[in-house]
Amino acid sequence: MKILIINGTPKTDGITYSFVETAKETCISIGAESDIITLAGAYGVNLQKCKMCDEGWGICFKEHYCIFGEKDGFSLLQEKVKSADAYIFITPVYWGEMSEMLKIFLDKLRRCEATKQWDSREAQISFIKGKPSIFVANAGGGGGGIVSTFAGLERAVVQMGGDEWPRETAGIFDMIAVNRWNQAYKRDTLKSAITEMYAYYNGKTMVPMNQGKYEK
Repeated sequence: MKILIINGTPKTDGITYSFVETAKETCISIGAESDIITLAGAYGVNLQKCKMCDEGWGICFKEHYCIFGEKDGFSLLQEKVKSADAYIFITPVYWGEMSEMLKIFLDKLRRCEATKQWDSREAQISFIKGKPSIFVANAGGGGGGIVSTFAGLERAVVQMGGDEWPRETAGIFDMIAVNRWNQAYKRDTLKSAITEMYAYYNGKTMVPMNQGKYEK
């Protein structure tokens, strides 16, 4: 199982980044393959906001890639999404929303991935469909804006099919709300969530939840 950690903070220290480090360390400790994409400059990317080509829908709708993706690095990130089996989205809360760079990334990604549901070609399946996700949102103050941040993340992932099989409507595995006072035990929560997600999905054949069990 390969877990992709999607880092939405531009900082290389602080509370949000510490959760990125915790996620990576946890993956290593449980033996899960993992990768981190940092949207602010990593891998040579310089993501540009969606240009809404052709009066709103361009080649992203028809062929499911961004025409500017090679130039700004989006195509590379889309391939990393494809190769992963699960996702951890980690973001600070700005103005009651996910970070601007994470929003740009998800706006572009869902234009390419969510539109596959209307493509009659069998091979066109969203790279996120049926894969579990963990959300971590850090509001450094008292926690205001976390609920709306989770709502935005959930909307994007659901639109790309990430709420479906293998765990039916529980493809969004957990949502972890962080602020400056609860960060210590929420870090432990993230460790537990990653460990539990890995246990559910790694090397197991999933059966419907109404059967009450998961089997090898």
